[in-house]
Amino acid sequence: MASGLFEQVDNEPVEQDKKKERRVKLFSYDSVAAQMLEPYGENGLDSLTLQQVWAGTSKGNKSCVYHSHLAADQSSDAWHVGAGISMTAAALLAAIANFKSPNMKNLIVPTLYDKVLLEVTTLEPILLALNFGKGSASATDTGSFRAAKKAKLTTSADVSATGSTVDPADAAVKFRNWLLQEKSAFRGFLFVLSGKNSYYSGQVAELVARSAVTCKPMSEQDFVNAVKARMQKPEEGLGSKVAGSTPSGLFDA
Repeated sequence: MASGLFEQVDNEPVEQDKKKERRVKLFSYDSVAAQMLEPYGENGLDSLTLQQVWAGTSKGNKSCVYHSHLAADQSSDAWHVGAGISMTAAALLAAIANFKSPNMKNLIVPTLYDKVLLEVTTLEPILLALNFGKGSASATDTGSFRAAKKAKLTTSADVSATGSTVDPADAAVKFRNWLLQEKSAFRGFLFVLSGKNSYYSGQVAELVARSAVTCKPMSEQDFVNAVKARMQKPEEGLGSKVAGSTPSGLFDA
């Protein structure tokens, strides 16, 4: 008999009507920088207006409420808004540190380098006063990218600004005014060097390919065979579009 095959089951699971609650805790992959990253080409960030950038940032996705703590509610969650300001300062400070490297000084035309340097010299102590640091998940890296992907962007612990004599409240006013400037040499510098993220994605792609050749390893013939295989259609068994589950065997003679 086929008893149990077509009968109604009384203890069927009840459908969950409630949607999964979106989190306000952000991880590195939730950030706008990660969301807009195009790993094999150029991203479209430069073509967006400020209104479009903010719309995408504040909308979030199915997992997180927003993509930056700057989008947190100002009246009920000012702490997270402050965390967003702090992380913005940290990102800009990292860019300033790399700008001051000898390689960059050799790369940029002296007049333009001095123009940017003049601006960041004034901006840096302001950012230092706002950079309260960020927390990180206590995960051991086992040779994968797990630790980097799971790193938390904020911590609930009390923190204090270091490395600057500027009062944080005064720094907040000055930083906001800097953001409202119509023109900025440093901002223009970041725009040009971002290259729509193509420089970073290009560097990573080259690094991974070089590691494959060296560590996999891949011989010259392996490379040639892979390129030739790419020029042909995959075999039917590979990547087949046939459904993995069918009633085959139930009604067959």
